[in-house]
Amino acid sequence: MSIPESGSDYTYIRKAFGPALAFLLPWMNVFLPTSDSLTALAFGQYAVQPFFPNSAAPKTAIKLIATCMLLLVAVINAVSVKWAVRVQSVITSAKFLTIAFVVAGGVYFCIHDPSVAETTFANLFSWKQIGGIHFSTISNAVYQVMWTYQGWNALCYVTEEVDHPRTVAVASVIAVVVVAISFITINISYLLVLTPLEMSSSQTVALTFANKLLGNGAWAVSVMVCIVTFGSYNCSVMMSARTLFVAARNGHIPQIFGMLHIHRTTPLTALILNALPTVVLVWIGDIETLLSTFGFVSWTFATFSSASVLVLRIKLPDLPRPYKVPTIIPIFMTAISFFFVVLPLIGNLHFLYLYAVGFFAAGFVVYFIFVRRKARLPGIDPTTSCLQKLFAIAPEDSDHNDS
Repeated sequence: MSIPESGSDYTYIRKAFGPALAFLLPWMNVFLPTSDSLTALAFGQYAVQPFFPNSAAPKTAIKLIATCMLLLVAVINAVSVKWAVRVQSVITSAKFLTIAFVVAGGVYFCIHDPSVAETTFANLFSWKQIGGIHFSTISNAVYQVMWTYQGWNALCYVTEEVDHPRTVAVASVIAVVVVAISFITINISYLLVLTPLEMSSSQTVALTFANKLLGNGAWAVSVMVCIVTFGSYNCSVMMSARTLFVAARNGHIPQIFGMLHIHRTTPLTALILNALPTVVLVWIGDIETLLSTFGFVSWTFATFSSASVLVLRIKLPDLPRPYKVPTIIPIFMTAISFFFVVLPLIGNLHFLYLYAVGFFAAGFVVYFIFVRRKARLPGIDPTTSCLQKLFAIAPEDSDHNDS
């Protein structure tokens, strides 16, 4: 593997463009963890909505359940890496069972009542359906899709923990193909049962699908979706915590967040740093707002991450490359990512995008003061020492670290 270091996009951007730009990734993960907040809210929505079949679920109940779920996942990851991985393995199997159930249910419904499918697919690509679509509409849709596919490169965040480096490349390619096929198949199944209007007007499409298919048994699909969402959040926590851990190891955030528990060798403080802002965002945000912000931020980093492949080929031409991606792929990805960053700013400017740009700018200021100039807050050393004792953590290269 060319760069056998955990951290994924953070590591690649740091190697290609320098530490200042890379710093923005953990900075945004800490103060704007939109992806984790979205996943937690989706879990809460599907967990609570079945109890309110004839009305919208109370937002407070959704946020409370979402908070409980994300704290439980944080505890699992703090207790044991093996536990977190085992949970992920079990839930991955449950995901495929859920997909199979949705597909089978859609086919069954279509066989017994093909009228919905006939009407939907007969007009799916008619000018009446697509005539009102413009670039800003496409960008909003792609922003949501970006969240759906979030995690496709999760294995790159734990590169140092993978025994065989080639596994990262093989698993990533397989994951993208499997996820793409799965989501396309699920959406086709939805369209066999639901009209486009029913899908677009529903906050919980899978539950609407199940209500029409199963009636009173729809709660079972909600349970399945909750299990799937739980697994997605667990995977996201593993990714985010390790980005913060690697950033702390490189001096981009306080050293305390780059330490491991002396007995469990888990990034305890990094997990706490990941969880707390997520809880805050769950309570002050909503799904639509978070989706827009997440899409803009994600495509921005996707642009730099894709471009890093090209930059590193010039900057480090002799870097060992066990496998080499054709140059046209990173060129295409850089161009399309930049397109989806700029498009909303031109055609559908929203204050959230300016908010995100402001956070980017603030990140550069913080980097210059605390990382580049190495300014230190008063009392940082005794505070770090106190937190080490409180959480029983030590630096990775400490004698206490068994890994």
